[in-house]
Amino acid sequence: MNKTWTVVIIILVIIAGIWWFNGGNSNLALFPDASTSPTTAGATKTPAVAKKGTPVPVATSSQSYSQLVAQYGSNRIQFNQDCQASPSSMVLKSGTSILLDNRSNKTQVISLNGASYSLVPYGYRVVSVSNASLPKTIGVSCNSLVNTGTINLQANISGQ
Repeated sequence: MNKTWTVVIIILVIIAGIWWFNGGNSNLALFPDASTSPTTAGATKTPAVAKKGTPVPVATSSQSYSQLVAQYGSNRIQFNQDCQASPSSMVLKSGTSILLDNRSNKTQVISLNGASYSLVPYGYRVVSVSNASLPKTIGVSCNSLVNTGTINLQANISGQ
């Protein structure tokens, strides 16, 4: 075999390896498509793709976790290793932003108000909670556990 064919075969092997590493998908994007995620307000800590199946947390806010905890105070729902929400219920005005806070060492999928949010281990996401029909009781689910918490959403008649 001459040198040209050797180079061609090496290039084809490299391309096949990249294709296989990408799960057979021809889309070679290194970061997840943000357009498929639900809309969030403020800070998130979301995964970037380093290796197949290995999320690496990347902060997308200039604020630290401690600053966000101080800012959102009681407007925060923490999820533990067993997907239990703390607090298990809260009352909020429509349009209020809350901090969803995963305090476990595994990825949790949090669902509320018709949207799902994937939180990496020890990750967090700020979301705005609103509904056109008020008052409204919103169930909070974590992974396969349904209604691990509730949010009683009230009208914001003060405009604040």
